[in-house]
Order: sequence, then structure tokens, then C-alpha cells
Amino acid sequence: MKLTVALDWTPNTLQAGLWVAQAEGYFKEKGLTVELISPEEDQYAITPGKRLAQKQVQIAIGPSETVISYNTLGENSVPLVGIAAMLQQDTSALVTLKERGITRPAQLDGKIVGSYGARFEDEIVRQLVITDGGKGNFTVKKPEKLSMWQHLKEGSVDAAWVFMPWEGILAAHEQLVFNVFQLGNFGIPYGYSPLLITHQDFIRDENKALRAFIAAVEQGWKKVKKDPRKASRRLKDYITTPAFQDEKLIRKSLEQIVPSITNERGQWGFMEGYHWIDFVDWMIENQILKDTQGIPMNHGQIDTAMLYTNEFFK
Repeated sequence: MKLTVALDWTPNTLQAGLWVAQAEGYFKEKGLTVELISPEEDQYAITPGKRLAQKQVQIAIGPSETVISYNTLGENSVPLVGIAAMLQQDTSALVTLKERGITRPAQLDGKIVGSYGARFEDEIVRQLVITDGGKGNFTVKKPEKLSMWQHLKEGSVDAAWVFMPWEGILAAHEQLVFNVFQLGNFGIPYGYSPLLITHQDFIRDENKALRAFIAAVEQGWKKVKKDPRKASRRLKDYITTPAFQDEKLIRKSLEQIVPSITNERGQWGFMEGYHWIDFVDWMIENQILKDTQGIPMNHGQIDTAMLYTNEFFK
């Protein structure tokens, strides 16, 4: 059975479990041929979520917002479903370069914030600024998705939303210092990111293959957790992208990720319902979640139980 996965980004350590599963032959052992598609192939012309919604792929990587967005498009809604949390804790953050003197989110008023153009992204960042006492009056700049890191380094944007175990490690490697604003530190109950996502139809029609896929990815992530040093060597040998050729950088990144791989019960991938409820409720309460007419949605309009499933861990 062949499965195709749309990656959220070019190869990086937040996808490590998939790459290790591929490199170690875990997919093959379970009768699967798995193709991992990098967004570099079309310069991010089609997002992973859109590829999945159009059934070009069976699995995509993305944040909780991807699932929420496709399930709240009215007549055009698509039943995308989160099937595994790649990490148990949020490792993302809005960051600024320390040299620019922006030491808290409220100071982003009047500044330029880099945006990937996702449906809820700018409003989540705006609420972060407001929560910190600002007005949320910043300018949004949308560079090409794969160039955000370069724009942040060059200072053409004052802030960007990044993953600390990857861009944070890259920044330290390049002797850049970040001021870091994690959403949880400002009372924002951000959802799971990144997630493995599929279409409800595939859960019905390809259940056995998806179950085998999840089991292989779990093996990959648990191997990373058990020995990040060995995993870093394996990734360096297996992945040809330039950033992966620095084994020390990869190892530092994986070591930072390790605490987030499993929950307190030692489970990988399992999702807690309250994480989905809290994030959706927060979006509703702050009028971030709106229907296709721009009207704020209420608590009765979205069933969070339809957004995710833990059935592959039973």
C-alpha cells in the first residue's frame, strides 16, 4: 500500500519521527511505501492542508488551525481530522531579534510582523499583542513562505512565528539572539502543532494502512527519544538538505525536542480533548473563529470531538 504525506515544511527535526521511520525501514516492515513530499517541490504553491482536502495525498502535516479551518467553511467544509500529535507540547513562539529592542509583544504596535497568510494566524498574533497591553496595530507582511527565516534575519520583518527547536537552534548557530514570546506564557491555550492530519474518508477507506503508518511513525519518534545522538547521525546520513549536514546542530535540536515527544504517560501521538476544547473556546471568545461571512461563531457551532481521533492508539 502506498501512502503520500504532504510535509508542512522542508525537512526539519520536527518531522524527525517520519524520517527515522523511513530510514530504518519501519514503513516497509508494515507493508507500506511512503512518499514524503516537501513543499519545496512547488515552492509552497499548494499548502499541505489543501493537498489533503483535494485528496492529492492521504496525510498532511499541519497545526490544529488547519483542521479547524477546513471544518468551518460552511457549505465548503472538508472533514479533515487530526490523527496524531507529533509533539505533546507547543514548541512554537513569536520571536524578535534582540538587537531590534522589542522585548515584549505590546511593542509590536507600529511594527512589521511576518505572516504565512494562514486563516487565523494574524488574529492570533494580534490577540497576543492585545493580551500584553498593546493595541494590535501592526503591519502584516507576507513574504514567500519558504523565505520567512531570511526576512527575519535580514530585519525586513520585526517578528515571525517560528518553531524554537528548529529556527531557534538555527539562530543560535548563526549567533543570532531572539526575544521569545510563547503563547502559553500569555494565557493563550494554543492547540497541537504539528499534527498528522487525514481526511475522514481515508479513516473509513484506508483504516488498516493508516493504522500501520501511525505505528511506524511512533516507532520512529520513540527511537529519536531513546537515542537522539544516534538519530541525528542517521538523519544526517539519510537527508541531503544542507541544514542536515551539521550533525551537531541536528543533535541539539533533537535534544530540545525530546521532552515533548511523549506525554506524562509515555504515549506518543495521543491527543487530550481539553486541548482542542480550550483552543477552540479561546478562539470563539476572542472572535477569531468566524464563519465564511465574517460573522463570529459561537460555542454551539463547532463540535471539537469531530476534529480529532485517538482511534489509532487503541
